[in-house]
Amino acid sequence: QMTVHAINGVFSGGGIKGIALAGAAAGSLEAGYRFDHAVGTSSGAMVASLVAAGYGADELAAGVSWVPWPDLLDWLPTSRIPLIGKAISMATNHAQCSGDRIEQIWGRLLAAKGVRTFGDLEPGSLRIVATDITHQRGIVLPDALPEYGIDPRTFSVARAVRMSTAVPFFFKPVPLRNPKTGDVGLIADGAMTANYPLRVARRSGVWPIVGFRFLDPEHHLHVRVRGPASLARAVITAGIRAADIIRSDTTSGAVTVALAVDRDPLDFGLSVTAARDLFDQGRSAAFTALSDPAPSIVAD
Repeated sequence: QMTVHAINGVFSGGGIKGIALAGAAAGSLEAGYRFDHAVGTSSGAMVASLVAAGYGADELAAGVSWVPWPDLLDWLPTSRIPLIGKAISMATNHAQCSGDRIEQIWGRLLAAKGVRTFGDLEPGSLRIVATDITHQRGIVLPDALPEYGIDPRTFSVARAVRMSTAVPFFFKPVPLRNPKTGDVGLIADGAMTANYPLRVARRSGVWPIVGFRFLDPEHHLHVRVRGPASLARAVITAGIRAADIIRSDTTSGAVTVALAVDRDPLDFGLSVTAARDLFDQGRSAAFTALSDPAPSIVAD
């Protein structure tokens, strides 16, 4: 019988490439690991929430096949106006998509495991990185919620995931209101705070740490800019790719599984087959890297 090793999993951001992170989580489970603690940023928060909820390898694969990835881009009404809609939406909403759809779908995935709020999870088992753009600071959910006058046990996990995935100028930031003071913070993409949040994992005191992040692609995309909407997309894509490469955090004290996935982070228009291929890439890479672990990976 296979010995199962407990690990602290760290999942980086990366847009649609996060499907490969779900595959990496599945490959890790199949290699004999379990996630007693998970930390995630942006699309990594999506994956971290599922493993914290108790998704197994095959359930992760089924979830990836079930999610209608193109529909996660729930375009705002102004964005749908022919030719000029996206530019108008950028000017009026500072975003092109709502983000409601991500929260709805992730809410259903989590509810299938009986998880709706952080109170439904083991205490400390999940941490999600986001950015309070109003107060210009990074936050970790659910830890930061008492500072906003909110009981973490009552806060929606799907809402926290949505906050971490709210890429600026693409998805609308999510308001977080302090019920005691009325103060509102706009919460957005965790990648602005830490795209690969190893420090958050280390502060938890849960060892060993195994992180999953993306390699620098060998070639760089050339993006044509034709107005404010496409300029915003180019800036966002460049930011996600640069964060993958530059803001790596120190990896001291952690094992990192690097995933070679070269895809536009904001290209959500992929088929079920393409999603499965991304998942299988991550699954194979993690299983290969972790199925024969070095002694330093496995805790005593």
